[in-house]
Amino acid sequence: MSILARLSTLVKSNVNDLIDKMQDPAKEIDQLVLDMEDSVRQARSEVATCMAEEKRLAHQSENLAAEAKTWEEHAARAVQAGDDALAKEALRRKAQKEADRIETDKSAAEQKAQVENLVAGLRALELRVKDVKLRQGTLREKARAAKGQSPVSTGTSAFADFERMSGKIDALEAEASLTDELAGNTAAERASEKKLDKLSEDQSLDDALAALKQKLSG
Repeated sequence: MSILARLSTLVKSNVNDLIDKMQDPAKEIDQLVLDMEDSVRQARSEVATCMAEEKRLAHQSENLAAEAKTWEEHAARAVQAGDDALAKEALRRKAQKEADRIETDKSAAEQKAQVENLVAGLRALELRVKDVKLRQGTLREKARAAKGQSPVSTGTSAFADFERMSGKIDALEAEASLTDELAGNTAAERASEKKLDKLSEDQSLDDALAALKQKLSG
């Protein structure tokens, strides 16, 4: 289970329901708090990692934009030298850099959303942990009173349900991945698409070369 999914589960979990299912509330309530605190530490680490990745992607986007500009300058010099083939190759490189930048910007936006979701989940869980810790003693006493003489612990963790849920989510994700693969195109279809993409790229380069010549002549 991803840390974000785990945070959501912990924040939304009904503590009273969990206590009702506990075999040994005195021990398992303490373990519940420890598990929540551990998730907080993991989330903080994940937030730091995601923020660093977001910054790296932003820097990469800037570099790709600069490289695209450099290739356009190379194309302009090739046109001025009367070498259309070289100019088209430079424009092809420019287009690739721009495409890479667009993908990088998309990844950066997704990373930013991930950071925002993690921060929100982290703050919500921190409040939940604070609340449970304040009520920790009271919850133990209420659970013990409701159950009377606590039976011998069977080792059942308050997070057993969470682990089972994790397995179900992992299975669903694997199933979705397999479905995507089965829905993929055949080799023949992919070959045809590649040819069509090549024709489209050639036309785009011709158009880009014509536009660059017009820009230089103007």
